[in-house]
Amino acid sequence: MIVPGNSHAVLTGDLVRSSSLTSDQSREAMQILKSAATVFSTVYPGAIHGEMDTFRHDSWQLLLNNPVFAFRATLFLRCVLKMKSSAGVKFDTRVAIGLGSVDFVAEKRVSDSRGLAFTLSGRGLDGMKNTHIAFDGAFGETDVLHDVSLVVVPLLDCVVSDWTPVESAAVSAALLGKTQVETLEYLFSKQGAVPSRQAIGDSLSRAHWCRVHDVLVRLEGMIARSLKSAHKQA
Repeated sequence: MIVPGNSHAVLTGDLVRSSSLTSDQSREAMQILKSAATVFSTVYPGAIHGEMDTFRHDSWQLLLNNPVFAFRATLFLRCVLKMKSSAGVKFDTRVAIGLGSVDFVAEKRVSDSRGLAFTLSGRGLDGMKNTHIAFDGAFGETDVLHDVSLVVVPLLDCVVSDWTPVESAAVSAALLGKTQVETLEYLFSKQGAVPSRQAIGDSLSRAHWCRVHDVLVRLEGMIARSLKSAHKQA
């Protein structure tokens, strides 16, 4: 499938400290990520192209038709994985976001696709050191994108990396736009046992969700404006 001149988001990731995971744990983590991508696609129809592609035993790639959802999807994938952590095993994933054009989309395997978005995402993952989120974009104001990459994203990463499994669970529901009542139903379907509404509210507060949400909305607005500006100039 050829997508000439279109701007997409590509998320490329791998499991954190995968060498410390058993084969069963690694398979479980990868399945959690694939299932999370399906859930996200259901809540935000059309946001994701096809399915998540996985390769080796710890790596994955996801193509988003709408780059505006890049950071929301990134946070959701990390939250759903982190919420499955326990005292004995820590689940997390690194994610490199690449925003740009896509020249060719391989329908069977997304990782066989080509385009600048794929290049930026793959390069971003390769260059990550002691971080869990990287970002690079090929449109919009260069200075703005540079500031987002070097300032906003690292700070956001620090906040997300500190979330506990309970806080990650609460935020994962909030990222889907769920109310606290809906969050109870959502977490029950995922885990079989859920905290009280008060505990969910406390978890969101400890996770600084209101501030994170403000940053997320700002980032989504920035990407949307950049896309609109790029389209007018084309």
